[in-house]
Amino acid sequence: MRPTTHFHSALFLLGIIYLNVPDFSWILGLIFLAGSVLIDLDSFLSAFLKEKNHRFYVFHSLLFWTIISTIFLILRYTTTEFFDYFLYFSLGAIWHLIFDLLDWGLPLLPLPKFRKIYLGILKEENLEVKPENFFLKKYWNSKVILFVELLFFSLSFLGWFLIPVQLFIGTACIGLATYMFFLFEMKLLIKMREK
Repeated sequence: MRPTTHFHSALFLLGIIYLNVPDFSWILGLIFLAGSVLIDLDSFLSAFLKEKNHRFYVFHSLLFWTIISTIFLILRYTTTEFFDYFLYFSLGAIWHLIFDLLDWGLPLLPLPKFRKIYLGILKEENLEVKPENFFLKKYWNSKVILFVELLFFSLSFLGWFLIPVQLFIGTACIGLATYMFFLFEMKLLIKMREK
């Protein structure tokens, strides 16, 4: 999914959380939102990685984030609430990865032998295909993807109305950064396509 879709889906989920848990901490909400978009920053490392797909590595592993969340959940109940911050960041990362399963998916495990076992709707028939061609042709031509993109773009407006005022500025900053990243990425894709 695009960074903007991760932002919109997390904002909608936060709105639902605040609707049902009014005393939920706005700081934890902001950390959850950050976790749901920040793990895509590893895509900047793709150029330096042996395999150019950033989803092949540990930060895009459901297993990794599930283990991390479990550790912080245990630490939260044994020591202090400080671990809530890490827990909600990792839960945001898991939310992100659930949506990554909707497009071309994730490898079962971030280990070379397991990378061919891929879970996702738009599976790449050939993992050697140029990512820009795959993205431009297959992603935007999928009715499922367009539906999910439009659905969460629309539902995110509900999230804006349900989140507390304290969260509004931080959320707007994360949203702005996400859109700037999206525009930068689209510009690069168009440049690659023209070559």
